[in-house]
Amino acid sequence: MENLGYLSIPQLVIRIDHLFSSIAMKLKGLGNRAYNIMFHTHTVSGIVISFALYVIFFAGAFTLFKDEFYQWENPKARVPLVSDIDYDNVFRQIKRKNPYFETDKDLYVAIPSKENPLINIRGREVKKGSEPAYVGFIYNPVSHELQSDTPYTTTVGETLYRLHFLDQLPLLGRYLAGFIALFFFFASLTGLLIHWRNIFSKFYGYSLKGTWRQIWTNAHTVFGLIGLPFQMMYAITGAFYLLTLLILAPAVMVLYGGDQQKLLSVIRPYEGIKFDPKSPETTKNLSISQIISNLKTEHPDYHLTFLNIDNYGREDGVMTTRIVDDRHFTGDGIISVRLRDGKKVVEVIPGNKAYVESVLDGIARLHFAKFGGLLLKTVYFILALFTCFVIISGVLLWKEARNKKNYTEKQKRFHHRVTMWYLSICFGLFPATAILFNAELLVSSESSKHTFWVNTTFFISWLMLIILGLICKTETKMTKVFLVLTGIFSLIIPLTNGLKTGDWIWVALFKSNYFVAGTDIFWLITGISTLFLSLLVKNKSTVVSRKVVEEIA
Repeated sequence: MENLGYLSIPQLVIRIDHLFSSIAMKLKGLGNRAYNIMFHTHTVSGIVISFALYVIFFAGAFTLFKDEFYQWENPKARVPLVSDIDYDNVFRQIKRKNPYFETDKDLYVAIPSKENPLINIRGREVKKGSEPAYVGFIYNPVSHELQSDTPYTTTVGETLYRLHFLDQLPLLGRYLAGFIALFFFFASLTGLLIHWRNIFSKFYGYSLKGTWRQIWTNAHTVFGLIGLPFQMMYAITGAFYLLTLLILAPAVMVLYGGDQQKLLSVIRPYEGIKFDPKSPETTKNLSISQIISNLKTEHPDYHLTFLNIDNYGREDGVMTTRIVDDRHFTGDGIISVRLRDGKKVVEVIPGNKAYVESVLDGIARLHFAKFGGLLLKTVYFILALFTCFVIISGVLLWKEARNKKNYTEKQKRFHHRVTMWYLSICFGLFPATAILFNAELLVSSESSKHTFWVNTTFFISWLMLIILGLICKTETKMTKVFLVLTGIFSLIIPLTNGLKTGDWIWVALFKSNYFVAGTDIFWLITGISTLFLSLLVKNKSTVVSRKVVEEIA
C-alpha cells in the first residue's frame, strides 16, 4: 500500500475523491418502489414537523448555556463563590419568612457553583385547606439576603428551556414534543436511506452553483449528513425523556403490579427509602454543612450539584446528593446519607453503578452535554444550528420542487403561503430571542410579575414578527428584514446590560465575570454578523415566480 504521508495535497484530494467514488459505486440503493415510498414518507413527515422541530432545536441550542448566562440574566448572582455555608441556618430563615414552608418532604437545594453562586431552594408550602404547592427561595451567601423565587425571579433560561420541549402548551406540549422527536428520528432515517446511494458524491461535490433546487438539495443533504449522528442522538434521547411515562406505564402495570414506587426504587435506589411521617423530631442530627464537608473530603475529585432532603429535623431524616465529575462521560453518582449519624444508605458511584443506572445517567449527560465542558457545549450548539439550517433548506426544497409547470398557479400560491408561514415562525424566533434577553433586564426585577411581563413581551414580539414576515411576501425580503432586526436587537443587549448594571464588557472582564462578558460578546458578534449577512441578501425573489408573488400581493 502506498504511503499517504508522501502524497502532495492535490494527490491526496484525488485519492479521497477516488475512494468516495468507489464506495458510492459499491453501495446498493433502494429499488424504485422502495425509494418512492421512502422519499414521500421523508417529505411528508419532515414538512409536518418542520417548524415545531426548528423551535425545539433553536431554543435547545440556547438552553445548552442556560447555566452559563444565568449571571447575565440575574445581576444579583454576580458575586464571588462561597463554599462554607450554613444550610441549616438558611432553612431556619426560610421557616421564619414563610411558616408554611415544609422541610419534611421534597426539600431541594441547588448548591452554589461558578455559574450560579447563589443557593436555590425549593420545597412545599402547605396551608390548611389548600393543596400543597411548590415554592422557591434564593439565598445570597455573600449579602445573606433571602428572597422569594416564586414565580421565578429571572426567566430567560427557564423560558427557553421550557420552549425547547413546548412546555408552554398546556397538558399536551411535552407529549407533542416527544412525538415530534420520534417523527424526526423517522425522517432522519428515511433521509439516510434515500440518499444512501449517492451520499458521498453529494457531500464531496457540494457547490453553491446551479439552480436553487440543486443548491437546496445539496445543502439539505450535506448538512444533514454532517449532523446526522447528533440528530439521531437527540431524537432518541428527547423522545425517551418526553415519553418516559408512556414507555414505563406498561412495565409498571405488568411487572410491578401498578406500584410505581417499586419501579422507581430500581431506577433510582434512593427513591426506595421509606420514611415515617410520625418519626420523632430531633435537634441532634448532624449539620448539613458537616455532611457535605465529609463527602467532599471522601470524594475530592467530584463536586456536589444538588441536595434532596427528606424528613429534615427528624430521626430518620436522609440527605441525598449528586456527585459529578464533568471531565468524564460516566462521572456522576448518587449518595444518600442518614442525618443522625452520617451513615450511607445508598451509594451509587462510577465503577459501581448498575446497568440501568448507568444508562439513565448516560442519556441525561448525553442529551444535555453535561460532560466535556464549554467546548462540547459549543459543538452541540453549532450542530443544533446546522440542524436548523437542514430544516429550513428542507422547507425551501419542498417548495422549490413544486415550482414546476405541472402545478397550477393556485397550488403554487398554496405552497408559497405554507413556506412563508413556516419561515416566519422560524426566522421570527431569532430576533424574538434577542428581545427576550433585553426584556429580562429592562423589566423591573422587583416586580412580582417580572416573569409574566418578560414572557409576555417575548411571545407578543414573536407573534408580531411572524405577522411582519408574512407581510414581506417573499422569502428573500423576509430573510433580509429578520437579519436586520436580529442585528439591531442583538447589539442592544450589551448596551442594555451596561446601562442597567454598569457591567460593560470590559468591566465584566476586569471583575472576572467571564460568563457575563461572554454573553455580551456572543450577542455583539451575532449582531455584527447578521447585519453583515443582511447586506449580502438581494432584494428579489429567487425561489418563487414573479406572477405568484404578484397574485398573492
